[in-house]
Amino acid sequence: MKSKTIVSLFFATLTGIMATGCTATLHHGQIYTTPTADRGPMGVSQRAENVKSHIGWGTLTIFAIPVCPVTLNGQGDSEFMNQIRDAVEHAGYKVQMVDSAGSAGSLPVLSCKVEKFSFRNYTWLFPIVFNWGTIRMEATITAPDGHVLWSKTYTGKANGMYDFNPTVNSALDSILNQLSNDLSTVQLAAAGS
Repeated sequence: MKSKTIVSLFFATLTGIMATGCTATLHHGQIYTTPTADRGPMGVSQRAENVKSHIGWGTLTIFAIPVCPVTLNGQGDSEFMNQIRDAVEHAGYKVQMVDSAGSAGSLPVLSCKVEKFSFRNYTWLFPIVFNWGTIRMEATITAPDGHVLWSKTYTGKANGMYDFNPTVNSALDSILNQLSNDLSTVQLAAAGS
């Protein structure tokens, strides 16, 4: 009887660990950039490069053994760019979502390449579960003729507890606020290569 109780307790604990939120939905919070006057039209790529649905691991034991994949809900590459679109609009641009730079006509196009999208948790202290992670991406604005007008790498880091949603979105918020602030002041005509 005692061994059944221990086994049941083990599986209850394991279920609790797995239920701490091994998925995340991209949804930004407030963008703090002061909205600017109309800065004109800009194309924004519909899909970010290198966004995978698997973004990390939920772990078990003191050795942080990965046991539960952390995934993004929905289509991560397009959901990521929907969040970027909001930051670009907040910076004062009229956004047109485009499949590729070639389909944007005479518009400059902002595209993103994700270099790192990684989150983990540590469950050894369950029921207290810590999580953390990093999003790093390169944003590039390309002219209709293909030359780069502007490019910059952004990094967002965050820590949290239990659910991955607030942690992932806090890192995303950091990137969006940096990007929106930069785009509200960048001079694209002067930034040409």
